[in-house]
Amino acid sequence: MSATSSLEMSDKIRETTETLTSMYLESLNERERKAYHIAKSHLGMSFTLEKSNGYLSWLKSRVTST
Repeated sequence: MSATSSLEMSDKIRETTETLTSMYLESLNERERKAYHIAKSHLGMSFTLEKSNGYLSWLKSRVTST
């Protein structure tokens, strides 16, 4: 795989991840959204949405439902 091809693939993965995280955040109810903001503010840089249990469960349910 060439360097250009790798960069294009990385960009595509990043775009897909951003789209999925946006969809996940839009799916949260008020209580879940509040919990997300609390976790993000309390954990700071150590919080990763893509590794959170809620996101992973949501992603798994999307994959299995298609």
